[in-house]
Amino acid sequence: MESLVNLSVEELQSYYLRKPFLNKLYQYYIEQGYYNIISQQFVYILNNSFVLFYTLFLVKCVNWHKLIILSDETLLKDCVNMSNLFKLNFYNFILVISYLLYLVIKVGVLISSIYNYKYIKHFYNNILGIGDLDLVNYKWEKIVDKFHKVYMHNDINVYYINNKITVRDNYFISLVDKDVLEISNLSPLMEWNIKYCFINPIFINDYKYNRDFLYLNKKYIGIIQNKLLTVSILNFIFMPILLPFMLLRSLFRYGEKFYNNPSLISSKHWTHYAKWKFRNYNELYHEFHEKILNSYVIANEYNNQFPIRIISIFCDLFVFVLSSFFIMLIIVSILNEKALTNLYIFKSKNTLWFLGLIATLIAIMRKSMKEKKIYYPEDKLVGLKKVINCINDVTIKDKKHKDFFFKLYQFHVVTFFYDIFYTLMTPFYLYKMYYRAYDIVKFLSDITIDNPKIGHTNMYSIFNRNPDNMKTLLSKETFLINNPNYDI
Repeated sequence: MESLVNLSVEELQSYYLRKPFLNKLYQYYIEQGYYNIISQQFVYILNNSFVLFYTLFLVKCVNWHKLIILSDETLLKDCVNMSNLFKLNFYNFILVISYLLYLVIKVGVLISSIYNYKYIKHFYNNILGIGDLDLVNYKWEKIVDKFHKVYMHNDINVYYINNKITVRDNYFISLVDKDVLEISNLSPLMEWNIKYCFINPIFINDYKYNRDFLYLNKKYIGIIQNKLLTVSILNFIFMPILLPFMLLRSLFRYGEKFYNNPSLISSKHWTHYAKWKFRNYNELYHEFHEKILNSYVIANEYNNQFPIRIISIFCDLFVFVLSSFFIMLIIVSILNEKALTNLYIFKSKNTLWFLGLIATLIAIMRKSMKEKKIYYPEDKLVGLKKVINCINDVTIKDKKHKDFFFKLYQFHVVTFFYDIFYTLMTPFYLYKMYYRAYDIVKFLSDITIDNPKIGHTNMYSIFNRNPDNMKTLLSKETFLINNPNYDI
């Protein structure tokens, strides 16, 4: 690997400036080192293995009827029968086999990463002279600058490299920005299917453009339609497996957070669709992620400009009443600690149970209470545009900007149920796209140009082209903010 630094210009272009290497170079940077990458993939496998076997345990081994109706002291082992774990019916068997095959693939990816990222580690540590522990001190622009100083090649610049890294994302941004997909909500499953069917086939060997795509051959359209039909059928067949797994995984991940902080139930966030709508061309993941995090402060301020006053008024009343009961129960518990478990307010509900319930209700209601009397929503939206520049000026001036905002900024709970619905609808949306395959592929082909410096790429991601395309102009603005030392 020491000889890599002595590569000729031709070898450099055929290896270091290819998308696979640049993607690994960037992935290594955002994960902050070799062992973090390997550990993350290993933990992902353990995490999903746990979800699989824990799901089987809950479904097959736990006597839920006994747990729900029990009234006397009972040992947990009396409600669990571990011998049922591997007594699988046909559905359970398909679930286990399907997921084990998935885990085998992920283990293969892990083994591949252990080998491939050694070269990236060598590149950072020995060629660029940056240790893994030092990565946290470097901006991406500085990494690329050191890369350039080693080889002194004109193509090694942050603009060229960012374009190569985000080339697939740029196509997806175009599909969303131009409303080509004709969908208003996007689940993670739907996103994966769209990328698999429309964007991945654009490339051969992960970096060369497919000539059949560039020339829009009928054979290529037929391949895309076959992909859509196949994944539509597979999504429909495996939906009984995919949906329960998605639900349980979300329950395990977010249930504890909501339990310990009930006010999160009434919190909001940007939808999956909104994040693609707001992302700029050539904007790297860590740059966009930081932008979204910064936007939440002003987004919450805008959200608070539209309180439902009658809800706040009644919440204030209920909080006062519930707090009075809560304080008295606390006082009783201090005077006699046994009152927590031995004092039953209703037949089967003791003081401790009521304290937990009341505390949860108070936390949720306080989140709904607004003390402000005068509001300036348009000013807040202008402030939000300073963080997320993709928000259109026309939207700000439009009196219906509230509708635009709350379509993209939703309660976590609402998003959860939307994701369930759109996950269920995924096979049908894919089947509908089967009949629109030519139009979608034609759009992707039409926006692909052969740039003298970058090669084939999305024309909207070229900043010295398309001066009339607002998204391109805004993307250039964001790029220059993130990379102030680069002159386009």
